[in-house]
Amino acid sequence: MILNNNYSYRPDEERLSKIEKIWGVRLPEEIRILLMENNGGVPDKRNFQCGTRTRMIVRFLCIKEKGTDEDYSWYDINVVLTQLEERIISDPDLVGYEIIPIAELFAGDYLCLDYRESDTPTVCVWLHEESEEWNPVTEKVSDSFSEFMDMLFE
Repeated sequence: MILNNNYSYRPDEERLSKIEKIWGVRLPEEIRILLMENNGGVPDKRNFQCGTRTRMIVRFLCIKEKGTDEDYSWYDINVVLTQLEERIISDPDLVGYEIIPIAELFAGDYLCLDYRESDTPTVCVWLHEESEEWNPVTEKVSDSFSEFMDMLFE
């Protein structure tokens, strides 16, 4: 997969480990590599099937370097988590996250890693129009991120 990305910051292993500790998850190795090598961006293959619908990735989200690159703030995973807050969490007492957005989709939904059933996440679409406070609504896309990557087409 080729990613078009003008954002120059690349998180290292130490930064990813700190973020994972805050989020309370371990990211799949493919996501870790994507972040360390590309840190977000627009893929050349952007479309995938989810049920009967074809969905399109606007761009993969990034991890922003602290205090810089305000142009990419809207695409920072932590910023998106803060924006979605109670609508992406099902347990108000949860420390960390069980659904992690990894890509913005056309029309306001997000592609996410879903840790609600296992420490090995599935990939889902978080539905912004249907989700409510403490009630995230998702649609499963694949059993793993590597399986999801194989689903992408132009």
